[in-house]
Amino acid sequence: MITAAAVKGSLALHMTDEGVIFFNRVAAEKTPGMAFKPELHQRTGRRSAFLLAAIALGYGTSAFVFPRIAKAYQRQDLSPSVVRQAAKERSPVERMQRFLRPRMGKGTIRELPSNAEMIGSLKIAYEVVLKKPMGIVLEDGPQGPGFGVGVADVLETGSAHKLLQEVLFDGKDSMWIQEGDELEAVNGEPLNGFKDKAAELVMNSGDEVRLTLSRPRKGYIKVVFPDGKSITSPRAATLDRLAEKASTYKKDGKQEDNALGWRKSDEGGVRPGEAEFECWIPLRLVPAPEEYEKALQEEAAESARRERER
Repeated sequence: MITAAAVKGSLALHMTDEGVIFFNRVAAEKTPGMAFKPELHQRTGRRSAFLLAAIALGYGTSAFVFPRIAKAYQRQDLSPSVVRQAAKERSPVERMQRFLRPRMGKGTIRELPSNAEMIGSLKIAYEVVLKKPMGIVLEDGPQGPGFGVGVADVLETGSAHKLLQEVLFDGKDSMWIQEGDELEAVNGEPLNGFKDKAAELVMNSGDEVRLTLSRPRKGYIKVVFPDGKSITSPRAATLDRLAEKASTYKKDGKQEDNALGWRKSDEGGVRPGEAEFECWIPLRLVPAPEEYEKALQEEAAESARRERER
């Protein structure tokens, strides 16, 4: 068992071999005993836990927590033979991989939904059939017309949002549309990067429209809160920021500040390629008040120890 816990500002963390548990201290102060624990993204092995910890912490708390993580990391047993063999590897990358191998564990295999396929190793293409009104807001790529058509927002009033609800709560085997996806074709007709062409093809369609979209494999993920509300999140976002964004919906279902935009997944923090999340698996958060209380107690004990050592 590896346990590292800390509380600072609005975020705390508790880690085990099974995964990482997030805590929102601001939310807990408003609702005593409330914390959040991810269900579906738990990974076996210690390496995944450290990566998830870095993603969860984002920018503000890493310097505070990581010394304690490092101490737990050092408590793991590495035999002298493993260290000697790692030193013999020719490539620095091979040396690092050999050194980490006893700690990594084996991740679970997550299959793609039936309507999706992997394009190379970096992108997923999928196809959905939606009824009008779809409730999708499109925008041109950052370089203007002709350089791609992106999904800027998904309104709660359309069939695209209904599809998301069916996936999240009814167990439907399907990809869903989310902010940051790229619209490639309408009814099998390539768009060649033009939003106006997409609008024309949709307008000339019948009651149903067949859309072909793509999503970066290590792009945004869908986070589902305990009350059922969901939000599309960059991988380096902290939980308190997600909670703040989750409460900024207008009555028409459109977010006041979705803070996403298309093709902006290069935000600071841990590089998306290092994450263990898959973009087709929702990250579900469930209440974990007992873990939150445990984190507070451990942090109080650590603070008392530091005071005694002064």
